[in-house]
Amino acid sequence: MFVWVLRFVVFGVLVAFAAQNHAPVTVEWFGRQWQAPLAVVLLVTALVGILLGLSFTLGTLVRQKWTLSRLRRRLETAERTNENPGRTLPTA
Repeated sequence: MFVWVLRFVVFGVLVAFAAQNHAPVTVEWFGRQWQAPLAVVLLVTALVGILLGLSFTLGTLVRQKWTLSRLRRRLETAERTNENPGRTLPTA
């Protein structure tokens, strides 16, 4: 329920922001010019920033997942090896 209320509030804030910032602005990038409402330009740049952040984070998350699965396999192997009654573990 809390998530739906939060989504509704965020949507309302975005709609109010877009309604109050509809003045056209000129965006120039690599020698090209576009005109769009200020709210659209800001929301698109925010979405691009979010997507870039997620893409940079994705590599780290995949690497951590691989490391975690490798360590789990090593732990399972070590636990199976330690179940051997004839083997003694060294003391610290």
